[in-house]
Amino acid sequence: MSLLIPNVAELKRKLRKFADTIGADEVLLFEKATFLVVADHVRKEHSEKHRFEKISNIIKQFKLSCNKMQSFFKSIEVRNSTFSAHIELFTSNMYIMVVMSDPQVCSAAIQLNINNAKQYFREQDVS
Repeated sequence: MSLLIPNVAELKRKLRKFADTIGADEVLLFEKATFLVVADHVRKEHSEKHRFEKISNIIKQFKLSCNKMQSFFKSIEVRNSTFSAHIELFTSNMYIMVVMSDPQVCSAAIQLNINNAKQYFREQDVS
């Protein structure tokens, strides 16, 4: 996928800055139609090597279920006692996923950070 996107290095740099700023464990960008990973930054390593593919398949199935119900998938949040994952439409052709392991960070704060990042990425013309 990275060969099809000319500015992947710049996307990764911006994702790293965003993740470091908000203290996210991981930040990923997915292509909207295929839900393939376009760029990512991982601050906390995981033992599961195929998690991106698994996440992609789960979200694709969720999108198909939404389509069957004639609904549009804009965002989803998954939270338990050890992490939260927020997936949201980020640009016209990408979704973002932010993974946080700090249970003290509330959903509204993460949402605000994602919205601010949208503005930052748009201003930097990275979409």
